[in-house]
Amino acid sequence: MSFLLESIEKEVKRSAYETMIDCLKSYQVQGKKAIEEFQHGICAFYRANDKYVPRWQGESREACELVYGDLRQTEAYIDAAADDFLHEISREID
Repeated sequence: MSFLLESIEKEVKRSAYETMIDCLKSYQVQGKKAIEEFQHGICAFYRANDKYVPRWQGESREACELVYGDLRQTEAYIDAAADDFLHEISREID
């Protein structure tokens, strides 16, 4: 009888772990999609910046260069955080 109870208990735990793993995998996929969307937005900004800003002068150019610099810093921070995030999810799944 105890063997049967242990077997049922193991199956319940296994099922719970599989459910958690499925949730983590879904979360990981959603995180990757969000990061890809962010990267696409960054690329669009850089393309527009390269195309139009070189012609700008004065305050508008200075303001855009400040935004560009802030965006570069934010991008580096988000890239590092995203790598950590995805690594931790993979670690939890394993």
